[in-house]
Amino acid sequence: MKKLGLLVLVAGIVLMAGCAGDDPAGGGGGTLDNVSGVAIGTNSAGRDVVITWTALTDVDGYKVWFKATSSADWTEVGDVTTNTYTHTASSSGYYVVTAYEGTNTSAGNSNEVNTMPNQPNFTYTIWDNHAPATEHSGFIFGATSGQTCLAASSNNHDMYCYDGSWSQRPGGFYAGNDCSFKLAASGIYGYPPSSGWWDSNYVLAGDVIFAELEDGHFVKIYVQSIPQNTVQPLSHGITFYYDYQPIEGLYLFTTESS
Repeated sequence: MKKLGLLVLVAGIVLMAGCAGDDPAGGGGGTLDNVSGVAIGTNSAGRDVVITWTALTDVDGYKVWFKATSSADWTEVGDVTTNTYTHTASSSGYYVVTAYEGTNTSAGNSNEVNTMPNQPNFTYTIWDNHAPATEHSGFIFGATSGQTCLAASSNNHDMYCYDGSWSQRPGGFYAGNDCSFKLAASGIYGYPPSSGWWDSNYVLAGDVIFAELEDGHFVKIYVQSIPQNTVQPLSHGITFYYDYQPIEGLYLFTTESS
């Protein structure tokens, strides 16, 4: 009997721990139905994230909750009576919605949606126009990986490494295929600065650069180093990796700077 009682107690503790792990926004625990059908609207753009969901009957309103990382606490960002809300965010992140009627609330969170970027686990190096003809100087961004290319291989490159004879040499990015760039101002890493798009400019190790691609998607480029070519000492390259925002038109990313 003692053994059975202990097993029941342990089972109860495990069940309670599982419930706590659900992390209901605002505490949860009410008797209203959970909100469902939460989605990110296709009209989201820039920093404006449009959240929609399926309306419930007999509720007073809804609260929209946000967190920038999966381990953070939920923060209320919206309180509305309709089934849509636009959040002007400072970074990518996660969203849930809860309903309320008076002091009563949803039993738990809605389904979760997010604006997190893809983070391909690859590092690339492209070389400037002084490099040997066999070195790749062009680059094409992809949703899950990129591709380095010979400059003359096609005209579909998003960018090139280029020596523009800048006083801050040795090299920089040169836009191709209607791509444009923004160098992040100090402390702005979740989204690009409000002004300063350019088609070509020098870059330095440690720079964080946002790029708008021809198809309406945005990427965030982390410049790791500016290596010297071992075959042609006059030539330099740019070693970098990037994040890709899969939601077209949205330019939100994590706040990481490296």
